[in-house]
Amino acid sequence: MIYAADIILPITSPPISDGAVLVKNSRIVTVGKKSDIVTANPNEDILEFRDALLMPGLVNLHGHLECSSFDFLAKPTPFPKWIRKMIKASGKMDRDDWLAASRFGIKRYLEAGITCTADITRTGLGIQAVAEAGMPGIVYIEAVAIDNNNLADAVVNILERVKSAESITRSGSFRLGLSPHSPYTLSQSALKICAEISREYALPLTIHLAETQPELELIKDGSGSLASMIGRGLELEVIKSKGSGKTPTEFLDDLALVNESLIAAHCVHLNGKDIKLLKKKNAAVALCPTSNELLGSGEAPVGKYIEHGVRFGVGTDSIASNPNLDLFVEARKVRTILAKQTGVKENQIPLSPEELIKTLTIKAAEILGLNSELGSLEPGKRADFAVLDYDNHTSPDPYSYLIENSSNSSIVYTILNGQIVYFSPSNSFQNFQYG
Repeated sequence: MIYAADIILPITSPPISDGAVLVKNSRIVTVGKKSDIVTANPNEDILEFRDALLMPGLVNLHGHLECSSFDFLAKPTPFPKWIRKMIKASGKMDRDDWLAASRFGIKRYLEAGITCTADITRTGLGIQAVAEAGMPGIVYIEAVAIDNNNLADAVVNILERVKSAESITRSGSFRLGLSPHSPYTLSQSALKICAEISREYALPLTIHLAETQPELELIKDGSGSLASMIGRGLELEVIKSKGSGKTPTEFLDDLALVNESLIAAHCVHLNGKDIKLLKKKNAAVALCPTSNELLGSGEAPVGKYIEHGVRFGVGTDSIASNPNLDLFVEARKVRTILAKQTGVKENQIPLSPEELIKTLTIKAAEILGLNSELGSLEPGKRADFAVLDYDNHTSPDPYSYLIENSSNSSIVYTILNGQIVYFSPSNSFQNFQYG
């Protein structure tokens, strides 16, 4: 099959006008000019997308598919209050609810052009939903609300979930990971064991880190609003001992959880020493601007991440704190934050439109260790594409066009593993020709 469009955006090579991608057995064979590919492959069927740009599917570096029925929580709310509401809503869910929510989340991802996920599953049902969709990425088994009172049972549960998922991951297109929820929802003993399980089973890590100021207060001093709430349900050493005297990043590093396999989500409240530590350990950051804004968490120090060479990408978080799940919007918010932090205009930030789009594609794939499979249009890679409305009269540079104009509503097709899995009902038939 030949997929053709006005613009092909390979990411790792220059844009191609009137281009095409040849796909066989769900893999990219050739990327180039449509005329050349059609001439060399006269017997191949052609799908031609008119007034359209074809690019790699987007990579979401932080999400919670299982929370996809919690859109009613996506209102400006102080973080501790929002957490309490999340716990209450979760208590009303059963197995079928969690699975239905995860499947709905996949649908929303595909509508947004997202074809790769770094997802956190508390129940394990997110694994099933991702496997059913055939979506690549990493699904992290979450460990949360563990102290020394339930540690033994919790460890057994984690290991059982890891082993039960092995058969699914062997036959699927995604890897398994481990997600200790945060520095403040597990005891130090539990966090240490998570580090050990990660090493023993070669499971990459993700964790919510330095998301709010109350988290810093809890870890450093054992005090604050979050400490008061958490202390009512969990017996944490860091609260009992009146804090560790350290930042959350230093605290986790002492427990061997900061390493090159780690994606640290949010990372809003990091100081210079923390950022240097992330760089030294080659850990990566998943920025979630909309979620941070909605919950009043603050803005991540993106300029410092760039200055120190910290790897970062962008995540949507869940529908519970980001109802739109729009990675183009997230990229624009990163740009705005960076402009504010550097004191320059948005078109002068030290991150070009091309680099911003790369944080949603190849750079995110590199962070997940999947850049040999996806993130760019190159021979041998998966045929995972997003097709968007494109008007070159608005901007001749496709990267600038995407950053300035694109959103979820721009997605007219999403192609996963060589198959069309989403098309926009309002646009699809006028933008598509089969030849």
